[in-house]
This record gives sequence, C-alpha cells and structure tokens, in this order.
Amino acid sequence: MNVTPSRLTGTRIMTAVEKRGLSVCLLGCGGMGRLHGESILRHSNLSGLSLCDVDPLRAQKLAGELGAEWLPLAEALSSNAFDAYFVVTPAAAHVEQLVQIVPSGAYVFCEKPLGCDMASIVAAMPALKPFADRIQLGFNRRFDPNMAALKRRILANDIGEIEQLRIVSRDFSAPSVESLDKSAGLLFETAIHDFDLTRWLLDDEISELLCLGSALINPRYASVGHIDTATTIMRGTRGQQVVIQNSWRTSYGYDQRVEAFGAGGRLSVPNPAEPLVFHEDAGGLHRGPISPDWFARYPEAYLIQDTAFLDAVGSGGAVSPNLVDGYMASFIAQRASESQNSGLLVSCKAHDGEFA
Repeated sequence: MNVTPSRLTGTRIMTAVEKRGLSVCLLGCGGMGRLHGESILRHSNLSGLSLCDVDPLRAQKLAGELGAEWLPLAEALSSNAFDAYFVVTPAAAHVEQLVQIVPSGAYVFCEKPLGCDMASIVAAMPALKPFADRIQLGFNRRFDPNMAALKRRILANDIGEIEQLRIVSRDFSAPSVESLDKSAGLLFETAIHDFDLTRWLLDDEISELLCLGSALINPRYASVGHIDTATTIMRGTRGQQVVIQNSWRTSYGYDQRVEAFGAGGRLSVPNPAEPLVFHEDAGGLHRGPISPDWFARYPEAYLIQDTAFLDAVGSGGAVSPNLVDGYMASFIAQRASESQNSGLLVSCKAHDGEFA
C-alpha cells in the first residue's frame, strides 16, 4: 500500500483516504465488471464497493453475488461520495461518463478504449486534461509479469536500442456479427492494446504507419463496416520498425507473442503452455495447449493493474497508464483505420497538438 513519506523519520504516513479506506463505484456489471469487482474486493484498504449498470437488475444481481451495494446509474454519476470509479461500460459511453465523473475529484479507472472515435475524445479533452494523472486506462498487458519483465530487460539495455519490434495478437474465437453493433472494432478494441504496448516498450511515439485490413474470417463483417484481420507496419521517431499482426480467430488458442530485436540480441515473450512440459520424439516436438482466452492468458495482470490503481488512489499519486496514453493509443488506432481505408502510409503526429 502506498503512503506518504515522513520528512522527520523516513517512515511512511498514511493519507486520510487510506486511514478511512477507499470507497469505490463500479460502472458496468457484465463479464469485465465482475472481473474488476472481484479484484477490487481483494484490495486491503477497501471501505465499500457500489455497483451500477444501465440494467438495474443486472447490477442488483452482481451486487448480491459479490456482497456489494447497488446504486442507480444516474445517482452514481452525480455523486461526490466516491474516491474512485471503475468505468467498465460499453466503449461508446466512456468519454461521456468520464466527463460526468471528473468534477467530483475522484480517480477513474477506464477500460480501454478511451472512446470509439477521435472526434468525441478531442471534444472531451478540455474537461479531462486537468485530471490526466487521475485517469487510468485499462491497458492491462503492461502489468502482465512477463511483459513487465520484458520491459525491465529493455530498460537494462540488454539488447541496446530496439531496432525491430514484432507483436502477434490473435483471439481464439471471433465475435458474432450481431454483437458488433456495440463494438469499436478490431483496431480500437483489440489492436489498441498493441499500440499502447508499442509506445511503452519503445518509450517513443509513432511517426508513421501503414495498416492493411480485411474481412477474411467472415465476409459478413465487411457488410457492417468491420475487419477481422490486420497487419500494421509502424515507424518510431528514432526509426525503429514495428510490425503488429491482429486476427479475431485462431484454431489453436489465444496467440499473444512479443519479440524485441536489437544489436545486443533478441528478447521475446512466447505463448505460455499448460503444462510447461515439452516432449520430443521421432514425431517431433510436442507441447501442451496455449491459453484459450484473454482471461486465462492474463489472470495476474488484472489483479496487479487494479491493485496499482487503488494504491495510487489511496496515496494521492499519479496513475499509469494515464489519460495521455489512452489518447495516444486511440489516436494511433484512428490513423490505422484511416490508412486501412485509404491504403496509404499516414503520419502520426499528435492530433491538434493535444499532447505533442
């Protein structure tokens, strides 16, 4: 738990918020809401958890199962009683709900993406920017122990400056066409994790990109304006080359791999197998299956992420990844979408200089 250092003794003094415990409100009671609710309840300094949803019955049901309180959504959004909010609602609602919450002074954890389009995000910036260090985005892969270890090795200069970065991110099971009416799409909801991971691992911004996108898995996706397969080629401001491959379907599990290459060698995070035992015989090399979905692949990341956020709330510290990271990842997703539609290489200078 984070606390404030004492100038006199060097010990750490608990803040007023930490002394009384954290009061948290969770917006959105679907599958992700349940996941975050369970993580919140495991925090050592929680005084209360309230749940709300556009569907009151769903909120009441989950509140009963978790032993939490239930609150009408409108009341939750206008309250000054909470130290922190978790916004785990559909992506299209994120920006509007953030604008409603931040005047209360509460910290906000917002699941990715920040929004579904740059126009709404840019319009909200005047209201949100003063609270940039209190708004955390749900880029949970930064908190995965293996990704964190990769970042530490990069910072330790194990391979020198990254020259090439390759990210593979493929889901196991594609969504139904009918479910896409509430989806921000492959680039804004899937690849956006990889755009954030790229900025974080490179410690740099993207200068330009080319995105190739298609509906190869299900041609019906194209009829509702979606793609299911994408390859994005990017260049950092120091000339680093990045390739990101995204797909909504594999036949073998949740495929998540990262490779960083430099003069000092190669660092990679492979797919973990369960069990981690390899069998080699005359028929070749055999291994257990990889993770079937995002929850099985990143179970620790969500708990570590939510704990880090709540620790920052208690101590009054800055969060990370913050509003700037959410903005830039969405901006890259927008530019990737424009490149995919035009077939052209596009510049990635910060939109309207918001965070340039």
